[in-house]
Amino acid sequence: MATVEIPAGKVEALERVLSYLVGERQRLRSDEANRVELEANRQAIVAIQNQLSQAHGRSHGSKSC
Repeated sequence: MATVEIPAGKVEALERVLSYLVGERQRLRSDEANRVELEANRQAIVAIQNQLSQAHGRSHGSKSC
Protein backbone atom coordinates (compact mmCIF):
# COMPACT_ATOMS: atom_id res chain seq x y z
CA MET A 1 0.00 0.00 0.00
CA ALA A 2 1.32 3.42 -0.94
CA THR A 3 1.79 6.01 1.76
CA VAL A 4 -0.24 9.17 1.27
CA GLU A 5 1.70 12.30 2.11
CA ILE A 6 -0.19 14.98 4.00
CA PRO A 7 1.29 18.42 3.39
CA ALA A 8 3.08 19.62 6.52
CA GLY A 9 1.34 22.95 6.11
CA LYS A 10 -2.08 21.36 6.51
CA VAL A 11 -1.11 19.53 9.70
CA GLU A 12 0.49 22.70 11.08
CA ALA A 13 -2.63 24.71 10.24
CA LEU A 14 -4.84 22.17 12.00
CA GLU A 15 -2.55 22.25 15.03
CA ARG A 16 -2.76 26.06 15.14
CA VAL A 17 -6.55 25.93 14.98
CA LEU A 18 -6.61 23.34 17.75
CA SER A 19 -4.33 25.47 19.90
CA TYR A 20 -6.59 28.48 19.36
CA LEU A 21 -9.71 26.49 20.24
CA VAL A 22 -8.15 25.12 23.43
CA GLY A 23 -7.16 28.65 24.47
CA GLU A 24 -10.66 29.83 23.65
CA ARG A 25 -12.10 27.04 25.81
CA GLN A 26 -9.96 28.13 28.74
CA ARG A 27 -11.18 31.69 28.28
CA LEU A 28 -14.80 30.56 28.04
CA ARG A 29 -14.48 28.54 31.22
CA SER A 30 -12.81 31.38 33.13
CA ASP A 31 -15.56 33.76 31.93
CA GLU A 32 -18.19 31.21 33.03
CA ALA A 33 -19.63 30.91 29.53
CA ASN A 34 -22.95 29.19 29.04
CA ARG A 35 -23.30 25.54 28.08
CA VAL A 36 -24.16 26.32 24.48
CA GLU A 37 -20.89 28.18 23.92
CA LEU A 38 -18.86 25.50 25.70
CA GLU A 39 -20.53 22.73 23.73
CA ALA A 40 -19.92 24.48 20.41
CA ASN A 41 -16.27 24.89 21.37
CA ARG A 42 -16.03 21.24 22.44
CA GLN A 43 -17.49 20.07 19.14
CA ALA A 44 -15.06 22.24 17.21
CA ILE A 45 -12.13 20.79 19.18
CA VAL A 46 -13.31 17.23 18.53
CA ALA A 47 -13.71 17.94 14.81
CA ILE A 48 -10.16 19.30 14.53
CA GLN A 49 -8.76 16.42 16.59
CA ASN A 50 -10.48 13.96 14.22
CA GLN A 51 -9.00 15.73 11.19
CA LEU A 52 -5.54 15.63 12.77
CA SER A 53 -5.93 11.97 13.62
CA GLN A 54 -6.94 11.16 10.05
CA ALA A 55 -4.09 13.24 8.65
CA HIS A 56 -1.56 11.48 10.88
CA GLY A 57 -3.05 8.08 10.05
CA ARG A 58 -2.84 8.71 6.32
CA SER A 59 0.68 10.04 6.59
CA HIS A 60 1.73 6.81 8.30
CA GLY A 61 -0.03 4.57 5.80
CA SER A 62 -2.83 3.36 8.09
CA LYS A 63 -6.45 3.15 7.13
CA SER A 64 -8.84 5.68 8.63
CA CYS A 65 -11.97 4.44 10.39
